[in-house]
Amino acid sequence: MRTFLTTILLSLTCLALSHGRSLDELIAHEQRNVDNEAVIAYGGRVGKLEAVFLIEWDGEPNTTLNGIYYYPSRGRKLKYRLAGTNPKPGVLILQEFTPTADGGEVLSANCRLSKRISGDRIVWEGTMKNTDGRVLPMSFSRAR
Repeated sequence: MRTFLTTILLSLTCLALSHGRSLDELIAHEQRNVDNEAVIAYGGRVGKLEAVFLIEWDGEPNTTLNGIYYYPSRGRKLKYRLAGTNPKPGVLILQEFTPTADGGEVLSANCRLSKRISGDRIVWEGTMKNTDGRVLPMSFSRAR
């Protein structure tokens, strides 16, 4: 279930998109407006599409995390929910849920990501395995 804070952040994101900001500008704007230290804005990709991720977690191993992501190029209507764990340092296991027409959601993918540091960026990258059989590269990052 999406938290109130996540809903507010998504609204701010969509407002920023309407003003033609780049993905990096959008992520910086998102992070400036986060008043919950557990929510972190990331920019990334799923397959070939740019995506904005809002992840709520404390960054510690053996914790759960929740969030949403969407594709700026597709607008704000379709948001995917993420839920998962950080079972050990440097590993994220996520499930993606897609909204259904009746207001519910369905499990649509399983993701496994590994952390690496690239210059001044924290990068999570790995694979999204969709329930329809497609396998896509997935990554998101932020400045340290």
